[in-house]
Amino acid sequence: MNPIVEQRLQRHAFHIKRTTLQIGSFTGPRRPTLAFPAVTDSTMTARHSFSDTPRDRFLRGEEPPPGCLDEAVLSSWRRLRDRAPEEAAGPVPRERPSANQLLGNIAATGALILGSIRLILGRDHPVAIVLVDRDLIIHSVAGDRSFVERLDAAGLGDGGSAVEDAVGTNAIDLCLRERRPMVTSNWHHVSVDLTNTMIAAAPLFGLNTALHGAIALVSDASVGTDTLSGLALLCAESTSAQLSAVETSGNLDRMLVEQRAIIDSISDGLLVVDEDGRVRHMNAPAGRILTLNPEQSVGRRFAELLDFEPIIAPIFRTGIGYYDRELIIDSGRRHLHLIDTAIPIKDVQGKVQSVVNTFREFNRAKRIAQQIAGSPVRYTFDDIIGTSDCLRHAIGDARKAALGTANVLLNGPSGSGKEVFAQAIHAHGDRRDAPFIAVNCAALPRELIESELFGYVAGSFTGAQKGGRPGKFEMASGGTIFLDEITEMPLDLQAKLLRVLQEREVTRIGATRPIPVDVRVIAASNRNLKDAIARREFRDDLYYRLHVVSITIPALKDRRNDIPMLATHFLRKYAASAGKPVFTISDAALRSMAAYEWPGNVRELENTLERLVVLSEGTEIQRFDPPDDPRTPTPSPIAPPALRSLREHERDVIAATLTHVDHNVTRAAEILGIARPTLYNKIRDYGIALQRTGADKWS
Repeated sequence: MNPIVEQRLQRHAFHIKRTTLQIGSFTGPRRPTLAFPAVTDSTMTARHSFSDTPRDRFLRGEEPPPGCLDEAVLSSWRRLRDRAPEEAAGPVPRERPSANQLLGNIAATGALILGSIRLILGRDHPVAIVLVDRDLIIHSVAGDRSFVERLDAAGLGDGGSAVEDAVGTNAIDLCLRERRPMVTSNWHHVSVDLTNTMIAAAPLFGLNTALHGAIALVSDASVGTDTLSGLALLCAESTSAQLSAVETSGNLDRMLVEQRAIIDSISDGLLVVDEDGRVRHMNAPAGRILTLNPEQSVGRRFAELLDFEPIIAPIFRTGIGYYDRELIIDSGRRHLHLIDTAIPIKDVQGKVQSVVNTFREFNRAKRIAQQIAGSPVRYTFDDIIGTSDCLRHAIGDARKAALGTANVLLNGPSGSGKEVFAQAIHAHGDRRDAPFIAVNCAALPRELIESELFGYVAGSFTGAQKGGRPGKFEMASGGTIFLDEITEMPLDLQAKLLRVLQEREVTRIGATRPIPVDVRVIAASNRNLKDAIARREFRDDLYYRLHVVSITIPALKDRRNDIPMLATHFLRKYAASAGKPVFTISDAALRSMAAYEWPGNVRELENTLERLVVLSEGTEIQRFDPPDDPRTPTPSPIAPPALRSLREHERDVIAATLTHVDHNVTRAAEILGIARPTLYNKIRDYGIALQRTGADKWS
């Protein structure tokens, strides 16, 4: 014998003797010997019913001939042989039973299968079915009582472990290692207690080939290998099928619970109505919005729960749903303003089986839209640069006005920073977290300004969006609306704006029901409003409604001392954006800037300094050449006569006629040969001001 192998076997024999003494004092189940025993004539006679097996020759240091046993069994022998004696575990308490829920659900199947197996093998062959989880903890053992007790003594009882380190080489451990069916018999086993025993084991796969454990048939060695392995495969296939079914059912139950939790957690109302009009599901927000009890509503007809005709009822006939439709419902018990979506669920024939209806309160949807559509507020009072007395006076008035809710009128020339003041007032007040929506009245076409400000309902005019659209006042509700260039608003819309400011409600185009709004108005103009009132271009009653707090923003030429501070700020800003060093400006250039009139005010100064930074090759602005005044262009000596449209000629004729008759509309209509209402329409269309100061000026 190889001296090294002989020395190792002697060490193992010593360890076996020590382990046997320990087992004698242990009250629990005996743990089988893990190391290979020393092979002598006496031990072969006393403890083995066979001799000169491949295992015996392996213990004597001989490698088994190729093909005489499965490579997995040989690998197990090698692992056990190479373990040092001190690594061999002594007796351990019995493990607690596996808590695998899936295996627990199919454990009863073993008893049913066992009866069929007994009929096949006959009563002369004891048999047991062993179910283990993927950690090789034995979940259950079913079989003949005496045979189960024998397996329990060998370590394969309930709560035991079929791991190789605990019971030696066995098919249960190997099938999970290899993820394939395995059979071990007789001399394959290292444990003496498993001699004359055959184990056929197969892995249990669930959904997506997930390994959940193994099932094994254990019998005496007299049973044919093919018979026992075939039966084990049948057991594994039937058990895996049941395992997949249980797992699928569990997954469906879990998914149902998760979906219910998701549905109940969303803030939108959701309900499902079947083809009979009965409520199949209603979440808590839907019950709150519709003032219904979800639990009591399920199973009842939806039409019986409401005091109005359900909007989704026609979908069962047409099969056509809709998305984000605005609904306004007034009934005896409910006033609802919703954004509604209804999706039909159809079978393979295209018949509507149910309708999934989701809806949210319009005010909540409006708040979300306000956050997206509202103008970004970038400026506060800290962003207003300057120390001149007139500017500090304007800032002081604006800070006081910001703390209230009164309407504010900003007066100042173009480019002086009226929107900066408007944003600062909004950011300093209690509405800072609500939307800020800016509207330039001069930039909107006359035919669109009413729909933009006040909104419209579906079908109110050609080109209107399906479902209608809220106006800027509705979008700004709860916050601030900034009406820039207010004097450019047509007179007829000024009257409607006045009503909105007085009644705090708007009526969309084509609608009859007003919608309450809570909005603060900041208006701005670069023209003298009193002169516009005198020319009948602006309503005096609207002026007094807006003129609650009036703030005059000074022109840049009225605060020339602020020019150096503003110039330094803009130079740093645009030098950083251009990736250039910080610029400085010479005293001569500053004196030239201070002497210039700046008709474009701060906006012109900012644009000028940006241009100087971009075009400069150094890091200092050494000179500033005032540009030509764009308001007084040099006329071309050879300018050809301008061609004019018929519309322009008509306007001039009407204006000249009105001037000739001192703006008496009745006389002008007679001279022009048109009806007086037609002339009024043309006056409004062309923006002609009626300036006559007599009592009959509107006659």
